[in-house]
Amino acid sequence: MTRKRRTRSRRRISRPVLILGLLIGLIGLGFLGLKLTENGVFTVMAVTKEGVEEQGVYRHFLFAQFKMDSLDEAAYIQREDQKVVALSEGFVNLNTKSSSENTLYTIDGSDAAGYTNGAYGADALYLDTSSDGSQALMQISGIKAWVSIEDIQLYLFDESLSCSYYYVSEGVLYHFISTDLLQGNGNTLSLEQAPDFMDEGVIYYSYDGNYFYTDLSKMTDDVRNASHENAVNPKAHYNFYQYVPHRSSTHLTSADYDAFLADYGINQQAATFPCSDNQSVLVQSGDQFLSIQEEIGINASMMFATAVNESGYGRSEYAIVNHNLFGHAAYDASPDSATVYSSIQDCIYEHAYGFLQNGYANLLDSRYHGSWFGNKASGINVQYASDPYWGEKAAHFYYLLDARQDFADAQSIKIQTFPVEKKIPVLDVKDPKTTLYVYEPGDIVSFVIQDQITIDHQEYVVVASEMPVNNGQIDPQATYDHAQGLVLKKDMVY
Repeated sequence: MTRKRRTRSRRRISRPVLILGLLIGLIGLGFLGLKLTENGVFTVMAVTKEGVEEQGVYRHFLFAQFKMDSLDEAAYIQREDQKVVALSEGFVNLNTKSSSENTLYTIDGSDAAGYTNGAYGADALYLDTSSDGSQALMQISGIKAWVSIEDIQLYLFDESLSCSYYYVSEGVLYHFISTDLLQGNGNTLSLEQAPDFMDEGVIYYSYDGNYFYTDLSKMTDDVRNASHENAVNPKAHYNFYQYVPHRSSTHLTSADYDAFLADYGINQQAATFPCSDNQSVLVQSGDQFLSIQEEIGINASMMFATAVNESGYGRSEYAIVNHNLFGHAAYDASPDSATVYSSIQDCIYEHAYGFLQNGYANLLDSRYHGSWFGNKASGINVQYASDPYWGEKAAHFYYLLDARQDFADAQSIKIQTFPVEKKIPVLDVKDPKTTLYVYEPGDIVSFVIQDQITIDHQEYVVVASEMPVNNGQIDPQATYDHAQGLVLKKDMVY
């Protein structure tokens, strides 16, 4: 007898059931993913006519940010501990530490690190917050940079806050620099004769000193969009005293320096610390600055202005006891580590030759960002000082010196300053086929214009070299010669 084989029938899962199962699985995975990626508790708050109103609570910063960005009102995001971590627009408050502590930042779009000190400049322009809510993007002194949320405070724009601003009075451009966003403290600098595009009685805002605005919100929009559409000046403005290279020669004299000090009641040399109100180690020191200019090729008035700024008009303990006019090695956290020099002359020489020619004005040195005072985007200020407005302060004293002599230097030293859009090779004037160094796109450059020449039917501009040139190469150990000009193609400069 043969047995019939029993066969199992296979159940076929219908397509709708399969799709539904997959969807449930994906939803589950998505829910699990969201649960695993929760990064806090973030509450979105909006400022309405009725007051401050909660707009939603989220466990992902990005969702909170999407909600804030969708609102028409001014808004902010706060963490569970009430710390504000994002704004629709507003200020970054950097004055949250002791004056001996710096705040570190990372330049946007790079891994380049920098530092600033909120005791010297309290406010920056808020731009954005990172996707995890841990870093804020700000603009201050010309740079866009990321800073830890834990190191700062964020505030919406408010008339009760004392932010930095510019204004014109009696034809002079002034910058009020806030050192306390909440209490209204700050310092005011005179910078230059006011540019033509600025008027008296108007408050201007700028966190780069190049483009100026009358409206904080429009400035924020422009900076976020890398635009200058709403600026009062369509072309970047560069203050002569802040951007003139150290490789220039002053027309001021030793007598001019003493007359400047006398304006402040200072007319006797200081020998001991503390000194009398009318005493300073800078009295009758002008010839020493001018002799170093002749020897090293560094602008004497720029060095004198730096000394005035760094040494409190030559009356500080370090200036009198250490013969240290420039704050060399007087770090924020350890000012008493300031270098001791045998004489004022030795200090000036070391500043010109050691710190500038072989450092901040040396294209082969990591500290080089241009030999002008500058800001945190270019120039010596990038790494010389934690004060974001150190360059402006030194320029302020240079302006005051020059103003006493009817702007002799500003009238006679011709400079051209601009952002580099395409590579600029700097050529040896003795052999224009030899490239001595190259400026890259994104750099800010400033040249002292010496002459215009034609070589092989090509027009060139002769500029002062940032460094000594020796046998067709830049050489920081060589002797600087102002007559050793370099050349650029004219269309790169004008």
